[in-house]
Amino acid sequence: MTESDAVPARRPGAAPRFPLAGRIAAVRRDPLLLNSLFLMLTTVLGAAAGFVFWVIVARLYPVEDVGRASSLLSSVSLLSYFSLFGLSSTLVRHLPSSTRPAEDTSTAVTTVSVAAVLVSTVFALLIPTLAPELGFVRASPLHVAVFALLAAGAALNLLTDSIFIAFRATRVNLVINGVLMSAVKLALPVAVVTAGSFGIFMASGIASVVAAAASIAAIRRRLGVRVRPHLSWHMLRATFGYSLSSYVSSSLNLVPQIVLPIVVLQELGPAAAATYFIAFQIANLVNSASYAIGESLFAEGSINRAELAPLARRAGTAMAAVTVPAALVVVALAQPVLRLFGAGYAQHGTGTLVLFTLSSLAVAFNTWASFLLKVTRQLVAMVVSNAVMVAVVLGVALLGLHHGLRWAAIAWGAGNAVSGTVAAVALLLPSLRAPSTGRHSRPRRPAERNVEERNVTEQRLADQNVEDQSV
Repeated sequence: MTESDAVPARRPGAAPRFPLAGRIAAVRRDPLLLNSLFLMLTTVLGAAAGFVFWVIVARLYPVEDVGRASSLLSSVSLLSYFSLFGLSSTLVRHLPSSTRPAEDTSTAVTTVSVAAVLVSTVFALLIPTLAPELGFVRASPLHVAVFALLAAGAALNLLTDSIFIAFRATRVNLVINGVLMSAVKLALPVAVVTAGSFGIFMASGIASVVAAAASIAAIRRRLGVRVRPHLSWHMLRATFGYSLSSYVSSSLNLVPQIVLPIVVLQELGPAAAATYFIAFQIANLVNSASYAIGESLFAEGSINRAELAPLARRAGTAMAAVTVPAALVVVALAQPVLRLFGAGYAQHGTGTLVLFTLSSLAVAFNTWASFLLKVTRQLVAMVVSNAVMVAVVLGVALLGLHHGLRWAAIAWGAGNAVSGTVAAVALLLPSLRAPSTGRHSRPRRPAERNVEERNVTEQRLADQNVEDQSV
């Protein structure tokens, strides 16, 4: 090679020759963005599968069956989150620095599994009082047993998501929840079409059970965490305060998402409930980016509190960069997308979908502020902001639903906007900025800080090992 053939060196400050490659490399070096990306991909694949799932279901089943099944699935989501008892947040917050990860993980898995079976069984027995439209769940003792088992699988699958987040193993979660679960979910609706509303529920529930089983196997083999039936009362006592506060806050946050479709079902009927559910699921695809980035912010902020301010700025910027263009696309395509489900959905649901999608900006703001409250342990403020959200969403919905389905979307957007504002005020006011009192809020001693720094270094090495082993 002659001197003239040599590639000239890039001048300092000059733009890189391959800007896209540089951006990809930057994302791979940033755990916040990398884990957010895998979580978003998981959600996108799951939402895409859910979209196709409901298209298939809408074509195969009567609209009344779709409405009842969608309300039952919403109820199961609520039961699943209630069964977590705040342990999902506790694992993300404490597993990275735990000296007994197998014991802590096994305790959480055992507790959630037992609680989910009990909670779902009680719900099934109370259906005649709570939701008479869902009475098909009590058709026989076998129906009740299957319902309890599938609801427990859904709860366990949610818990394992948090374990993968805590260990920065979201790539494994992508393979299981994004690919495997989606494939199983799409294969089942045709097979259970004769079971009506309960068949739709079974198709979704079996997919969750398969994903939960695969997740436990991956946690044991890929992460090296030996999960087994086990209860550690020491772990439960040590994290009780944090788990309880997170549980109350998370439960309040979920109440509007789960209760609102039931209110729509009772006030406007099963056809409106089906339209509501489809519109909300499509809009929720836009919200998934904010949820994924928020989860990653929570994990990274828990590992390295010293970098919380730049993490928060990057997370907020990433949420806006993804949410705004995605919302514009969905708004522009709202009617043709709904037409895929049927002419009735497009005729009665386009306005509702547009309003739900525009509300994604308020959802992003509320998600960002709420996860920052969780990282900084301002748990009282979290409970208050979510209680405000419940009051606003259900209050506006009950007052406005007689004017039409669009008021459900208006209520959802208003509740998130007000809740996010309350959370932001708590973050800004100096009198509310100190962590909540209790076992986890005392000042750390120098020795503890050294241990935490050593744990962070060890965790980064472990993350690299997990990434090398992941598929």
